[in-house]
Amino acid sequence: MRNKAVAIVLGAVAASTLIAWTFAPDENATATLTYGTPALESMGALAFGPDDILFVGDSQGAAVYAIEIADTGASSGAINVRDLDAKLAAMFGTTADDITVRDMAVHPRSGNVYLSVARGDGNFGLVKVDGSGQLSEVPLTDVRFSKGDITNAPSPEAAYGRRGSARAYTITDLAFADGQVMVAGLSNQEFASNFRRMSFPFSHSMKATSLEIYHVSHGRYETHAPVDTFTPYEIDGSVHIVASYTCTPLVLFNLAGLADGEHVMGRTVAELGAGNRPLDIITYSNGGNDYVLVANSRHPLMKIDASSFASAEGLEPPTEETGIGFEAMPQIGVQRVGERGDGIVMLQDDDGLHLITAAKDSM
Repeated sequence: MRNKAVAIVLGAVAASTLIAWTFAPDENATATLTYGTPALESMGALAFGPDDILFVGDSQGAAVYAIEIADTGASSGAINVRDLDAKLAAMFGTTADDITVRDMAVHPRSGNVYLSVARGDGNFGLVKVDGSGQLSEVPLTDVRFSKGDITNAPSPEAAYGRRGSARAYTITDLAFADGQVMVAGLSNQEFASNFRRMSFPFSHSMKATSLEIYHVSHGRYETHAPVDTFTPYEIDGSVHIVASYTCTPLVLFNLAGLADGEHVMGRTVAELGAGNRPLDIITYSNGGNDYVLVANSRHPLMKIDASSFASAEGLEPPTEETGIGFEAMPQIGVQRVGERGDGIVMLQDDDGLHLITAAKDSM
């Protein structure tokens, strides 16, 4: 799920299923938070966790902040906001073409949508969209928060090819599951693609694993390209990371195998098309079945039957196969996706940015 606060599952474990928080009943997620103003240097990836905690990725500051968002106003009905970019521009005192929405997360209790928004001049902010479509900036002063440091971030001077600063890719995506904040991105190591885990509340040192994949469309093994977006998902009783990369391999990593300090090869199960960057990925349930949605920079929204993961064989050289199949959805220009009750909320670029909601049964 985009809010990455994965659903609690009761009863027998199926071959593949949405996974659950593991949070001790007597452990309060907010107990270690302190009042103050987070020293955010940037704002990118967002993910909700337990007890109104919003995790915010700060690549430039090489940190993840846990911020309490006490959102008591439950919202109902579909959220549909046309010309969102123009409304955000008016809020930030700029023009629509100067606005970038870095990420989107749905509050698991209220259903309100939260956006990390950046201006071209480097300023940024957190914006809430409620059930009536009203926008409001969320103040980040005098809030309860804590900080988890990314200890292997690229230096501010390091370059990432033609993409510019490697530091900007310290955190490409994050999620919360199994009592851990999971963070994908680049590191300062030789094999730069990295996956970190930090127990929450933040109390222990970060664990990190370097990643390698076989990229069929490139015809080579890769260790430098970071995961662009990922979601945790349970397959055959084990939590896996469903990760997607530029140009667009879909790769599974067994979380149990991502040991600290190790170098791990993923299982590439699909090639979703070259010349494309995956922007967001979620898992959701509908009609007793689990599905994966992948939002893309150049391709339409893609839907994958998650039951295919358990038996999917890894793509290895010299194969030119594309692996498990997907359904191309009619929605184009979708940049972000999130589960919201019985619907899927989408940030769509279609002659302007729009926030739209579709019923799961229609997806």
